[in-house]
Amino acid sequence: MPAIRFADSSDLVWTKSTDEPEAATREAFGKLTDEERSFLSAMHHLGSERDLQFFEVQVQPGAGTAVHAHAESEIIYVVAGEMKMGGRTVKAGSSVFIEARTLYSFTAGPEGLHFLNFRPRRDDSYIPKDELLGERLTERHANEERTR
Repeated sequence: MPAIRFADSSDLVWTKSTDEPEAATREAFGKLTDEERSFLSAMHHLGSERDLQFFEVQVQPGAGTAVHAHAESEIIYVVAGEMKMGGRTVKAGSSVFIEARTLYSFTAGPEGLHFLNFRPRRDDSYIPKDELLGERLTERHANEERTR
């Protein structure tokens, strides 16, 4: 059934990842670095298997993520500050598309970082670099076995 859902800014709850995570996010929570757990986030639309996910994140100046990936593709839109990704700086008003299972990391600029994150469905995943590379190696070995 068609629906319209509003997320009013006055109803948003800003939380740190250090706050008690809900059951669906506990596995990902254990993989975050202490720095990543200090980010503030507010969920606008939780998403589901069929519904879009949309949330907002605030990061302190100079803080960043470890190299990781997610199960779903995402679009990050920088509202304020800067996001440094490798040799690129994503400034306010700019966006970046990251395909599912693509390794990346970022660091907030000197003024901090405020961004919006959009995903095509609910995605609570957080796949550290070593884990993703291990999965890829296992997949490659399985493919080699099938072709023998």
